Amino acid sequence: MSEQCRDWLKTLWAASYKGVPFFFESDDEEGGRGLVVHEFVNRDDPFVEDLGENARYLSGSAYVHGDDVDAQESSLKQVLASRGAGSLVTPLGGPILVRCETFKRHHEKDKLGYVAFEVRFVREGAAAGLISIPFALNTAFGAADKLASEISSLFSSSITALGEPDFVVSAAVESVAMAASALDVIRTSYRVEPASSAIVRDALANIIASAPAAISAEVLPGEDANALIQSLVTATRAIGDALPAQTAAAAMLEYASAFSAVAPRVATSAGSRAEANSAAVFRAARLAALTAYAEAILRQTYAARPDGVTARADIAERFELELFETTGAANASLYLAIDGLRSSVIDYLSRVINDLAPVITVETARILPSLYLAFRLYGDPLRASELVARNGVRHPSFMPQVITALSR
Repeated sequence: MSEQCRDWLKTLWAASYKGVPFFFESDDEEGGRGLVVHEFVNRDDPFVEDLGENARYLSGSAYVHGDDVDAQESSLKQVLASRGAGSLVTPLGGPILVRCETFKRHHEKDKLGYVAFEVRFVREGAAAGLISIPFALNTAFGAADKLASEISSLFSSSITALGEPDFVVSAAVESVAMAASALDVIRTSYRVEPASSAIVRDALANIIASAPAAISAEVLPGEDANALIQSLVTATRAIGDALPAQTAAAAMLEYASAFSAVAPRVATSAGSRAEANSAAVFRAARLAALTAYAEAILRQTYAARPDGVTARADIAERFELELFETTGAANASLYLAIDGLRSSVIDYLSRVINDLAPVITVETARILPSLYLAFRLYGDPLRASELVARNGVRHPSFMPQVITALSR
């Protein structure tokens, strides 16, 4: 049993709001469900109606201190009173998109150099009061663009090369080549649209060729390294767009699984930095795949309610794992971009699910042909192929006595 304890000071987030830092003496989070309890005459059991999640509030005691506390206090007041939503970083919970509802400044003459604030935030909600399915779809695709941009813009700050041994730099270069090669395997393994396939092929070859120069030990990694990863993200999304939606989802999950996060194994300082370089590349490839996966989910059509529910659960689970791996104040904007894409896709699917037909179980006294069942259920024999596909029947003339079908 390990006797090591968590180093809390290294794992807690540095508090800030819209980029302005401060300290939390304590912070609280308040939430719940909007429940309406209906009671009826001569009935012992009430009916509890769930109206959805209540607004999430975050509050606490914040403070700034130092010889320049007057300037810090002024900056914090200004940002707390500013219009629009912004990123609030709490020590334990990390970043969340909120709006400041109220703040109250407090200063005591016996605590010079120290100014306290009582603050209250509310988590940012929907972009509009009533959101249509097309609007939710466009919002989700916009969130995918946002995440794609964040993946590349933060890459150069995630790797180290200047003054490092050759193997530390090579770890990043070789990992980029590995990510590009794995994507090329996806390109050649699936029936990608030919014109898009050729463009991606040339882009991947250029990524592999330019990686050594973009990630160099002589200079700090910068715009060239970010552009390198941007090309990888663009190529990944291009392959997803060039495949049928269902096929693209499977291909992107296959690609993402090749770059799962692994625990560090090397104890030396330089070895740890080499692993960190590889991990940064793998995370970028994994996030690029998840971005394309989310776009494939958005492009799919769903015939039945369970199909949409399953897709929504898959999105929530896979992005939750990535959010768990994205820690630290330096990754706050990336964390919000991942969470934004996950939330917008879930919101879109939730709205689509409401319009989908439930699946019912149909039982017959004997084996019947699909044409007959389609006519009896829907008044449309052309839907026979739908029943055959849903139930995995080998011959349409011999349907099982128990089948599943859409309710309408």
